[in-house]
Amino acid sequence: MVTARSWRAQAVARRSFPGVPDSVAHVRDWVEQTCAQWQAPVPEALTLVASELVSNAIAHTHSGLPGGQFATRLLLYPDRIRLEVRDAGPLSGRTPLRRTPALTAEHGRGLVLVDALTTGWGRLPAGTGTFAELTRVPGRSE
Repeated sequence: MVTARSWRAQAVARRSFPGVPDSVAHVRDWVEQTCAQWQAPVPEALTLVASELVSNAIAHTHSGLPGGQFATRLLLYPDRIRLEVRDAGPLSGRTPLRRTPALTAEHGRGLVLVDALTTGWGRLPAGTGTFAELTRVPGRSE
């Protein structure tokens, strides 16, 4: 049976973080705590995806410069969870693209992982930043 995709979120949470590497762990904790408050099981890959999107915001945008910040938004839908990371704009014209890194490259696999672990991801339609969506895990709140 095919069902229509829901466009109205059941719950929304927002939080801003400083653009420093320590924030990656704080975002993972916030995602888990928010899902727990919603009594929504955390999809297994959600914290990894959060780490990748936040790490990219810190490394590749003005959010990672001294005094920089980024904002996160977590949206709970009946069939999925959406994470958005809004940053302070790209450094030197960079845009989020999934690339194939060289075998010896130390970096460049984050969005490959995000692409493999999510049902969809991309740039935010307004402003600068990225989003990722993961299928909800059946659990207590359903």
